[in-house]
Amino acid sequence: MEREAAIARSAEAIRLHSGHNILIESGAEPVIDRLAGRDLLPPAAPAELSAWTFVVKDMIDVAGLRTTRGSVLYGSEEALTTAPCVERLERAGALLVGKANQHEFAWGVTSENPHWGDVRNPRHAQLTPGGSSGGTAAALAAGIARFGLGTDTGGSVRIPAACCGVVGLRPRVGVLPVEGVAPVAPMFDVVGPMATSVADCARVWRALSGAAVPPLDSLSGLVVGVAEGCAQAGEFAHLGAELREIALPYDILLPYWTIVGAQARRTHEATYPRNAASYSAGVRRKLDDAAGIGHREYRRAVEELAAARARFSAEMAGIDILITPTLGGPAPRVGCDEAAVRGEVGRITAVVSALGLPALAIGDLQAVGRSEADVLRVGRCWEAAGGGIPAPC
Repeated sequence: MEREAAIARSAEAIRLHSGHNILIESGAEPVIDRLAGRDLLPPAAPAELSAWTFVVKDMIDVAGLRTTRGSVLYGSEEALTTAPCVERLERAGALLVGKANQHEFAWGVTSENPHWGDVRNPRHAQLTPGGSSGGTAAALAAGIARFGLGTDTGGSVRIPAACCGVVGLRPRVGVLPVEGVAPVAPMFDVVGPMATSVADCARVWRALSGAAVPPLDSLSGLVVGVAEGCAQAGEFAHLGAELREIALPYDILLPYWTIVGAQARRTHEATYPRNAASYSAGVRRKLDDAAGIGHREYRRAVEELAAARARFSAEMAGIDILITPTLGGPAPRVGCDEAAVRGEVGRITAVVSALGLPALAIGDLQAVGRSEADVLRVGRCWEAAGGGIPAPC
């Protein structure tokens, strides 16, 4: 009965938001048919996500479904296997609703997609849902699913969480398997869970990683670094934290974007520029801007990145958690010029990606730490104390 009720709720939400281009698959009926007929994997013990519905970003393989990467170049045939991260969730009892729409090739901050339709933001109609995991965030905000999986290279889980008023975790690289997940820039690519609460995100994280998140009653004794004038700093102090101001190392972005561009060019070398006409103008510009990054420039960027990480690690000595806004500027509006806004919108999340640290976006509040458990525990304490999900500016 619980399973049938969950399927019915998802189907009704899909119907209500049928014009929002949230899922790659259109209409509620295919979803109902698939859920009713899908063979469940042998459950883990306990099945802690029993009858929890979820969606996955369309960079992630699911056997029997297409993986389009938000492009017209892929998805002509069904995937043969399911990504391990999805299998773990199904073994925990979760029900896959479908594949979520996204920014083309997971490279952009708006999820306005010329091939599969622009994803609409169910909570803020004048704003895009953010990107690139905009369809996953929108599915949660619309009630289509209880949680979802996104991918994050420079902010693609956290920016949509901020724009749609949900929660998203970027884990460290290598903590979760990325087999069966289409790459962008492998040095920084991760899969991350998204949910409508920190508590749900922590439950999903446990199913994905096997790591429980013990409760934290207060922040007493924790030193919290505050960057970018984080608006919630006073509330963290009220929860017992000692606050210290700290500056983000924006100098890390130059080597970071050099590495991302070089790796993305290699990711697309089989199809670009040979199939350039099938790419949107926005992604073409990004790939063209990265042309010509050679071995020496790449190696120098890797060395500069490592040095910047070491410098910031020294500055973080004695600080337990860092809090920042998630968005580096106003949330992108519908119809905006993505090229004109992406640098500002994603500047904070990109710095955190470059540093290689895990981060939890609670709407437009980002907690950064040394482990996923650190940021989830702080987020759960914030939530338990009545802290809401800060809306996008």
